[in-house]
Amino acid sequence: MRSRAIIVSGPWFIWINLLFCLFILGRHYFTPIPQVAIITQLFPELEMVMGLILALASSAIFIVRMAHDQYAEWLSKFLHGTLVCISALWVCCFYILLASGDSRIVFPFAALLIFTALISLYFDGRILLSFSLPIWLVVLVCNFVYPSELTILNAVLYVLLACLFESGRRMLRGWFILAIRREQENSELIKQLEIQANHDPLTGLANRRSFHLLLNKAMQRNEQCNQSVSLIMLDVDYFKKYNDYYGHQKGDECLVKIAKCLEGATRSTQDIATRFGGEEFIMLLPDATEPQAIEVAKRIQKNIQALAIPHAASPVAPYVTISLGITCLTPATTATRFIGQADTALYKAKDAGRNQWQTYSH
Repeated sequence: MRSRAIIVSGPWFIWINLLFCLFILGRHYFTPIPQVAIITQLFPELEMVMGLILALASSAIFIVRMAHDQYAEWLSKFLHGTLVCISALWVCCFYILLASGDSRIVFPFAALLIFTALISLYFDGRILLSFSLPIWLVVLVCNFVYPSELTILNAVLYVLLACLFESGRRMLRGWFILAIRREQENSELIKQLEIQANHDPLTGLANRRSFHLLLNKAMQRNEQCNQSVSLIMLDVDYFKKYNDYYGHQKGDECLVKIAKCLEGATRSTQDIATRFGGEEFIMLLPDATEPQAIEVAKRIQKNIQALAIPHAASPVAPYVTISLGITCLTPATTATRFIGQADTALYKAKDAGRNQWQTYSH
């Protein structure tokens, strides 16, 4: 977040530095005051320092604008280094101004520069202090090394400036941290809402809404890449009798165990197990032919048989069993018809005595 913040506000602050630099150069060239105009002649280093700030600031703005990835990590490091260099050049500038006796502009100009840095860089105390602290120190020290009639007053003003700067930094940093926390809380809330919107709360599997979205994507890939898609619809045999005999809590526990069996039978992360409704489940198998779907169905049956969940009320077996219907996508088949084919195959398995799988006959 801090890296992105400096990439956003850093160029603006560099523009401010560039404008301040042009102001100082213009002041020395166009001022009617002879004492100010002669400083450039006596101290040519000032003009050289301003030229370096102009070149550095202009180059930094150009590089940032031309960067392919505006949020690359190297950009934030580059801007930090640029600001440290500009700060060092401002230190030289203020030293020359104070050494030359032109102290009237130093305090207001340094204050403007420091508070502009506070507005732009408050989110990262390391960058903010690396820019502002050298400027504040050189102005304070030079105030005593090159005394004037306002030495004591200027010292008090510099101390007051430091107090205002630090209090402002802490206040803005507190707001920044609060904003980050709220953004993180909102992100977590959005993630939780997405999970609730796309997953079944009991089993943790994808829900019906999520299944339809994933099915549409799989069918689009089928049209574009000619990839096969298969469905397995399954139903727990005589689940109502299971609930009546063992109770709804045991029924929920049974559904959770079956959901884990479905997840364990998948071939890869592309296979999606879904709770379609009640005791009915459906598996989406992208890039799966009918024989591959049959192998998955056999694996599901084997996993559930290994659980051996007692079902004393079942006419089929003394343990929980399932019936499965398998279908493979054919050209010009809609999503609704595709699901209907899997449902037809499922009822075919039920009519044949349950506890088995059947395929859809086209």
